[in-house]
Amino acid sequence: MVEHQQWGVEALWQELEPLLPGISIEVLARVDSTNNALLERVRSEGRHPGERSPYGRRANDLQPCLLVAEHQTHGRGRMGRSWHSSSNSSLTFSLALPMTLADWSGLSLVVGAVIAEALDASGPQAPRLQLKWPNDIWLDGRKLGGILIETVPAGRQRIAIIGIGLNIATPASPASDGGFQTGYASLDELLPGISAPEVLKRIARPLIEALQAFAQGGYAAWQPAFTRRDLLQDQLVTAGAIEGVARGTNAQGELLIETAAGLQTVTGGEISVRLSPNAGSGGAR
Repeated sequence: MVEHQQWGVEALWQELEPLLPGISIEVLARVDSTNNALLERVRSEGRHPGERSPYGRRANDLQPCLLVAEHQTHGRGRMGRSWHSSSNSSLTFSLALPMTLADWSGLSLVVGAVIAEALDASGPQAPRLQLKWPNDIWLDGRKLGGILIETVPAGRQRIAIIGIGLNIATPASPASDGGFQTGYASLDELLPGISAPEVLKRIARPLIEALQAFAQGGYAAWQPAFTRRDLLQDQLVTAGAIEGVARGTNAQGELLIETAAGLQTVTGGEISVRLSPNAGSGGAR
């Protein structure tokens, strides 16, 4: 029998509600995908006012929502990849909130940076938590978690749904990282004994504060924090047909790659960035 965790929802709500008035916090024992659930709620806006939407929410309810799943059956990552999660060994949640932005560039980098800053107190020269552009979190060279950001129109506004998955403890059969093929990492290697509810409490408030700041100043203010943890910095990488040495990001959060033809930029669309087979020699170039 799976033991349900104690999430301290009431205390967390009291902490977050002043930042996001009207926010609800919900914990589901099982769901296909927290992002899917929140997307469906927003899309239910066109239903009849008396019709109920999935998971008990009212149709047309577009207030901010933090939705946690103890177990996801069909979690999604970027580019259609699956994200496996299981009870007591992972933290999977999505935050839906209205955001009015002229430029969404770099948002996933900010989310990754704020999570890493909240969880990793390693020294500035060698942080153990690193960020792989554009949406992965790594621990000691292995994948720890990922970020999936989706937006959906809702009348005259746009709702951002920020999905986050983090490995908390090593399950019996860890899944492939789906990227660099370098293994599976769990947060209890960095913070022994930590639980998913404790991780959520650590990151929820700084995440909301960062999202609100992003709406005002964009990625630029967080660029140094990302750069300090940039897993790809000065490494040989491939991004689609582009191959060269990763040289960080610009003020818009685009990846910079130094190639034989000059410096090229890569946006965060449907493109996979991987270390080149010759990686390791890039820093000398």
